[in-house]
Amino acid sequence: MRLLPGRGASHAAISLAAATFCGAWPLAALQGREGRGGPLWTVEGLRAGQCVRFLMDPAVAGDETPAGFRPVRADGDQGLHPAIRSVVDAQPEFAPWTPASLCLFYADAIHLGAQRFGNKDPRKKQLLGFWNMAAVEQATTARRDIVLELFGTGGDLVQAAERAKVKFREARSGVSKVAGSGNDLYNVKLGNTRLVWNGRATGDSTAVVHPIEELWLARGASGTTWRIRADMRPAWTRPLVGVLSVEGKDDLAKALKHSPTRFVGPLYTGGGGVLRFSR
Repeated sequence: MRLLPGRGASHAAISLAAATFCGAWPLAALQGREGRGGPLWTVEGLRAGQCVRFLMDPAVAGDETPAGFRPVRADGDQGLHPAIRSVVDAQPEFAPWTPASLCLFYADAIHLGAQRFGNKDPRKKQLLGFWNMAAVEQATTARRDIVLELFGTGGDLVQAAERAKVKFREARSGVSKVAGSGNDLYNVKLGNTRLVWNGRATGDSTAVVHPIEELWLARGASGTTWRIRADMRPAWTRPLVGVLSVEGKDDLAKALKHSPTRFVGPLYTGGGGVLRFSR
């Protein structure tokens, strides 16, 4: 299905097919070296996970890229989602744009080292999310995506992350049912960006055979730079259908609105994951 244009618009119609994360590469194929150990974050009891895949203006992506790295062009990304690739193939002017993703994971609990952050109310899930863009470490030519923002729900979780010198932004999220439709309504507030997704899972569930493994670079507090190994192991995946709305005027909202296309999915459930930090 062709995706609706996203530039200057606040709505995009979305149809999903099961696939791995945008830009996910096997760790065995990467050469990034790890340094001193840092925090270990664990996702316990993944209930729902999904990513918004989009493209970032190359000028904006260049401004966000630290020294020693370069943004990946969409036409050079071997892991580019087929839906995004179809737009790039049809509109070559977007070939230099940089693939990016905004991922949200809802879980029973998030562990930061020995600390567990959960809620006694089983209906209230912990949110862990990230906004990243595709990049390459020039010295090794290894894929190492740049994390532009990490965020989650709960002030205690944010404070614990900041004590470990990890920049972590508090988010607000609500999930409800849309009366008469069977759709889920996700309402997420990230700073001055508001995301509303109205949709549902469709089709059959498929077992996830291979874990989702990525290497990231993130700016921390007090001049710290973190190298992160992300190892997500969901149990199942399903396609989604729905509509995404984006509101706001901060950097994330602008990046999403300016993208020529936006694509959400697939839905991941079950299992968990680990983020290993090092310097």
